[in-house]
Amino acid sequence: MARLILLGTATAVPTPDRGPTSLAVEGEGGFVVVDCGENPLRHLAHVGLKVERLRGLFLTHFHPDHVAGVAPFLQSLWLLGRTAPLPIFGLREVLEGVWDLLTLFRWESWEGMFPVEPMVIRPEAGTKVTEIAGLRVFAAPVVHSRPTLALRFEAAGGEAAAYSADTAPCETMVELARGASLLVHEATGDFPGHTTPAQAGEIARQAGVKRLVLVHYPPFPDHYDRWLEEARATFEGPVSLGRDGDVYVW
Repeated sequence: MARLILLGTATAVPTPDRGPTSLAVEGEGGFVVVDCGENPLRHLAHVGLKVERLRGLFLTHFHPDHVAGVAPFLQSLWLLGRTAPLPIFGLREVLEGVWDLLTLFRWESWEGMFPVEPMVIRPEAGTKVTEIAGLRVFAAPVVHSRPTLALRFEAAGGEAAAYSADTAPCETMVELARGASLLVHEATGDFPGHTTPAQAGEIARQAGVKRLVLVHYPPFPDHYDRWLEEARATFEGPVSLGRDGDVYVW
């Protein structure tokens, strides 16, 4: 059994109750954070995840609403006294960009800073990334305005959850999500490099997933009923709009 917790569900335009899309995935040996558009520390505390059990950070692509919180997050962990190494996983260009940001903050001068380990993910469909926190992690490149990876997390019992990151509909996403218990998929709308709710539903249907959760949807509440209707028109399983703090067991 594992858990996926939504730390944020907004696009690059946050709202009073929704921050940039980010999530935590918890296995038997701890948890990892995926994307970091803002410092997730208070969100982790709100859902009861203790930072001592943080095992890694995954970054899907180098856009501000997915990486801008890395430096303040690392600073908070340092101030809290973390000493254990923290691996950060991502494409080479993403890690290089994040390290440039950290250099601007002169993080090398943070006395007693814990080791931060860059872990490059190859942009190959279905590549096994690592085993961490009791989870097997796989990745695949998807279609966005910047090189981007979607992720799949498999628990010890074989159940899986997949996260699309930001992407237009693509076959690699269908294959990565194949048979998953949970698909967390963006639903920005009809924009280049993004997905509509109906397209997200179609991906869920083709992949044969059990449940679809829409995230990265726009800050317009009057659209929300229509977003669900469009997704449900193409996917017969349970569909919901993710909210910050939602927890899914799979």
